[in-house]
Amino acid sequence: MVYDSMSIHQNHISMLSLEIKYLPIMLFPKIKRSFNIRWGDYVVIEEHVEIPEKEIEDRFLDFLLNFTVPDEKGFGKNKYAEELQLIATDETKRSILIDYTDLALYDPDLATRFIQNPEKILRIFERAFRRALKMMNEDLTDVVLRKYRVRFKNIGKTISIRELHRAENLGRIVSFRGIVVKAVKVKPILRRALFRCLSCGFVFPIEFEGEFQKPSECPNPACDNTTRFEMLKDGMEFEEFQELTIQELPEELPPGQLPQSVNVVIWGDLAGKIRPGERVTVYGIIKTVLEKPLKAGRRPLFDIFIDALYIEAETGEAGEIEITEDEKEKILSLRNDPNLEEKIVRSIAPSIYGYEMIKKAIAALLFGGVPKILPDGTRIRGTINILLIGDPGTGKSQLLKYVAQIAPRAIYTSGKGASAAGLTAAVVKTSDGWALEAGVLVLADKGVACIDEFDKMSTDDRRALHEAMEQQTVSIAKAGIVATLNARTSILAAANPKFGRYLISRELSENIDLPSTILSRFDLIFILIDEPDKIRDSEQASYILGLHTKTIKPEPPFPPDFLRKYIQYAREHIIPTWTKEAAEKIKEFYIKMRESSKSADEESFERSPIAITARQLEALVRLAEAHARMLLKETVDIEDAEFAIELMRYSLSQVGRDPTSGKIDIDIVSTGVSHSKRAKYLEVLDIIRTLEEEYPEGVPVRVIVEEASKKGIQEQFVMEVISREKAHGNIYEPKPGRYKLIPH
Repeated sequence: MVYDSMSIHQNHISMLSLEIKYLPIMLFPKIKRSFNIRWGDYVVIEEHVEIPEKEIEDRFLDFLLNFTVPDEKGFGKNKYAEELQLIATDETKRSILIDYTDLALYDPDLATRFIQNPEKILRIFERAFRRALKMMNEDLTDVVLRKYRVRFKNIGKTISIRELHRAENLGRIVSFRGIVVKAVKVKPILRRALFRCLSCGFVFPIEFEGEFQKPSECPNPACDNTTRFEMLKDGMEFEEFQELTIQELPEELPPGQLPQSVNVVIWGDLAGKIRPGERVTVYGIIKTVLEKPLKAGRRPLFDIFIDALYIEAETGEAGEIEITEDEKEKILSLRNDPNLEEKIVRSIAPSIYGYEMIKKAIAALLFGGVPKILPDGTRIRGTINILLIGDPGTGKSQLLKYVAQIAPRAIYTSGKGASAAGLTAAVVKTSDGWALEAGVLVLADKGVACIDEFDKMSTDDRRALHEAMEQQTVSIAKAGIVATLNARTSILAAANPKFGRYLISRELSENIDLPSTILSRFDLIFILIDEPDKIRDSEQASYILGLHTKTIKPEPPFPPDFLRKYIQYAREHIIPTWTKEAAEKIKEFYIKMRESSKSADEESFERSPIAITARQLEALVRLAEAHARMLLKETVDIEDAEFAIELMRYSLSQVGRDPTSGKIDIDIVSTGVSHSKRAKYLEVLDIIRTLEEEYPEGVPVRVIVEEASKKGIQEQFVMEVISREKAHGNIYEPKPGRYKLIPH
């Protein structure tokens, strides 16, 4: 019952409390009143009939033993009684998980009381649970039984992490979703201890719910001791304790806001089960803790934490998006659309003019290939990594930001402000030890990490990406913490050319400040060159001006929300298998690229020194599978293989072509040096080696340049070779301007 509200002024609180204290109890013999007073607001008086704790315990025990659900044959099945029997005989299980909707269906009054007074009622529920276990197994001792807990799911008001700090939610049971960004190591916490009175010798137990407390008086009625007690080592009972930091999901973050987080305390068998980077749903009670000790003149500020009832890790590719049955039917109905691929590509960044091939590749990245675990345990990634290298103003950043919006799970970041720890994972110092903190690639697990300004990262920071990009994991071994975190993330990165604009006459390694070890881990690399072209420039100008004057409305065939659900459905439900014809098509292309040939025909790509490797073959497999997923097909056919080959041809023609010979040479990407350039490089070293006999005190640089020019090698290249080999310790300078090779 709720009484009429009355306004209250702050100065009248004490008088009101006095009036409440002396309300005539005799008028309500079995009524318990709870008062919620808010400054300058209203008084709300809630009433419910009190019942003994023993009755609550018996009713919950009855629920555990007798709640039934229909089995496969339609007969009644004791849902929790069977679980109790299993827990009582299995030492590894120390909790029972209750679906709150089951309790609300069986005993609505009991379910309501639990919501109103969760901490007290939960302790009673746990006593009933232990009674039930004792009934199942009489050998269980009280010490063992006290470690068993009751956990609840599908309970509480569903709110966001940002709303947890509101005063009206304090003390409530809530549920919220988030991503684990930090996990402190599991520690034992004292939950029960025996104390001896030093005056009379009486021994008694004290249970600790949170903070440690000393006895205030001796329970022995004949003793008046209030200060002299001894805690006994025997009888101390511990339980696992862990603290997690859970942050707002990136896709739920309001624009322009910093992500908020909350600390979650977990006990018992839940501890150590959740890792940083995992997306979870938390059910728990909001509790408060003082920020600083209370002191006159200091603000009495409190912070909150969540005492977890249960934490449920999300599974699937991107389980946070709910797809209705109508939406599933709409998605499946698109299978027969002959223009489905075109519509998906046109739905990616429609406000950006052109780049059809790049948008096709991005579409493949969003759907991804099928990850595989071989019989020997080898894991082959299904994620696709793409690098965009482009001149300023070519729309790289806009493409990345759009992908971050439409991907079911994505994080956008800039390499300029990212560190190795921020991208992968870090071990951080906390007030009570060391904790593991997840970075971008771990937080974007099973999603997409969009990294802008990729070339602005430091060398040490880039090295941290090697494992994550190929092995899909992040390994940490610091401060006694050894862990491996999942980073099953597709990477879409953008970088700027080293000289401001991409120079077609130079190789890839000369145009971008990235090591070959990183470049080789990208499945596709595209170059966005801003070249004057009258026809294209006219079309692009008309398109951009049309956007501003609203004469062109870039409405995508599929709205972003629907496309996001379409991608999620395909990733979760479409696992295509390979047809023999598709496999033969990929094999034929691979062998043709590997064969020696006599021409450097741009279309055939034949006679390349080493045009393609097994790494590109695996990329072709992933691209073909992604295309099949995109079209909701159950098999990978020739059409999908041709899609993968088309993208690989286009990428290699841009970044894998040797400017000198015109041939496709994969070494440009994988090693940073083309076949022809390596030959010239070795030629310079041979010149120095040959002339050393004639110049025992070192070969003059002038002579080296003259001999190299006779073989068509430019002076600048000679100086680059000398400088690099000198830095690597293979050449030394006995006298200024003279060089000798270090003998091996």
